Amino acid sequence: MPQLDSLRAVAMFGVVYHHWLPASWRMGFPTEAGLFFFFVLSGFLMTRGLLHERDRMSIGAILKKFHIKRLKRIYPAYYAALAVAALCGSEAILHHPLYWLTNTQNFLIQKLAYWPDSVSHFWTLAIEQQYYIFWPLVILLCPRRWMTTALPLLVCISPLSRYLIEEGKVPSINLNPLKMIDDFAIGSLLAVWMRRGVILPNRSTDIAGMLALCGYFYFYRLWQMNVPSHGGGYFQQTLLAVAFASLIARAASGRTGILARLLENPRLVKIGHMSYGIYLFHNFAPLMAGKIFWFLWNPQLDAHVATILRIPCYIFITWVLTLLCDRFIEKKFQS
Repeated sequence: MPQLDSLRAVAMFGVVYHHWLPASWRMGFPTEAGLFFFFVLSGFLMTRGLLHERDRMSIGAILKKFHIKRLKRIYPAYYAALAVAALCGSEAILHHPLYWLTNTQNFLIQKLAYWPDSVSHFWTLAIEQQYYIFWPLVILLCPRRWMTTALPLLVCISPLSRYLIEEGKVPSINLNPLKMIDDFAIGSLLAVWMRRGVILPNRSTDIAGMLALCGYFYFYRLWQMNVPSHGGGYFQQTLLAVAFASLIARAASGRTGILARLLENPRLVKIGHMSYGIYLFHNFAPLMAGKIFWFLWNPQLDAHVATILRIPCYIFITWVLTLLCDRFIEKKFQS
């Protein structure tokens, strides 16, 4: 599904933009939204694979295969990225190594109540891995006839938990795994429908996706303006997940209309294939660039000019580390 790989690349561009460029350059656009695309896509792909294997294998065999595959895919590259960050002097990793080694850094960030420099983006990997532990059990143990009822009920847990669980000094509500269930459940529901032969995309999913996207931007704008949403904000992320699911339905079937040619561009597909490595290394590329290209941080440089000059350095460092990781770590463990 090359179009899904390209969507990974587009989502990754948004994440990189969010982390590399000043907030004033975002022009009020939610560049961080790409993060949540990966959660919805994970729910879709995970459930799609599990449902396929559920017809051919025992639950024990499926779980063994699933977790071995995930361990080989995720952790060698993840630990390599941790090692690079530690060598660059990441205080969060050096002072709290156990959280990072066990991939529970989302709880550490909740405890610290601030975003650690350069490695804060790893919170999403922690959430992913926590879902990889129990979400296969949800899909494999839930009776087939109940799935289209159980998954929407699970979706409701997230807005409810956003309402009930106080944020306090936590830097982001999304650090709590309960508040991310809607992304995985909506992606899973899409996979269930497609497995049952529902023709997707269709007019209903397209309309639902567009309305959900409009609703998301409406509540996002209210949040930016600090205007009360009267409870609507608790559903903001759920609406975004619905919009992403509609887009995934189109890309998975290869039916994205005028965007098809763009999303099948080999270069974009290649970046999508490499998106995991890019995500791992991109956020401490500025830390490494500051040590190598220190002169670009000269206070005499105009701030905007300096930012523009630093971007090629970030890209170069990120791409080199991604290629090295892919060649010497990821491919070796996945072969």
